[in-house]
Amino acid sequence: MRLARRSFVAGSAAALLDVGRATAADDLAELLRRIGAARAAMRSLRCPFRQSRTISVLATAVESRGTMTLVRPDRLRWDLLPPDNVTFWVGPEGLAYRSAHGHGAMQPSTRSDLMAGLQDLRTLLGGDLASLRARWTLRALRDDSTGAEVEALARPPATAGLREIRFGLAPDLLRPRRASLVQGAGDATDIEFGEATLDAPVDDAFMRPPL
Repeated sequence: MRLARRSFVAGSAAALLDVGRATAADDLAELLRRIGAARAAMRSLRCPFRQSRTISVLATAVESRGTMTLVRPDRLRWDLLPPDNVTFWVGPEGLAYRSAHGHGAMQPSTRSDLMAGLQDLRTLLGGDLASLRARWTLRALRDDSTGAEVEALARPPATAGLREIRFGLAPDLLRPRRASLVQGAGDATDIEFGEATLDAPVDDAFMRPPL
C-alpha cells in the first residue's frame, strides 16, 4: 500500500510538472506572438541608454552612455559617447565599427562573440524573438500591465560569449526598458534605456558604415 501511495504521489508530481511546463510554453508562445504583432508595424526605434559593464579583473564597473538606433527589419547602430567614442553597425552584410583608434568590418560568416552578441541584441530590440531559439532557451519572466521580461539562456555546447540575457519591455511591447547580458566568469553588462522615439525618419546613410 505504501509503495503504491508513493508511486501515485510521484506520478501526480510528474503530471503537475508537465502541466506547468506546458503552461509556461504556452505563455511564452503567446507573449512572443504579441511582441511580434506589436513590432510588425514599427519602422524605427531610437533611444539613449546608460551602460554599466562589470569586468571580473577590474575592481569597479565601467560606465558608458550612448544612443541606439534601430531600423527594421535588420539594421542597428550602437553609438557610445566619449570617452568610449565608438560606433557599431550591424546589418545583413555583417558588423562594422569605427573608433578613435581605427575601423574595421566582419562578414556575417565570421565567428565572433562581439558580432553574435550585437546581432542577438538587434533581434531583442526589434526582430523576431522566436528566431533566437536556435541558440537560446527562452522563458517569460514577467508579462503584466507593467510590461514584459524575457530570459534567454545559451544552449549547449556554448563555451564562450554570452551565457544569459534578460530583456525588459514597456507595456506597449515596443520600447525597451533594460537589458542584462551575462558573459560568465563575473563579466556582465547592464543597460538602462531612456525614453524611446518610435518611427522617426532615419537617413539610410546613417545606418551604414562609412567604410
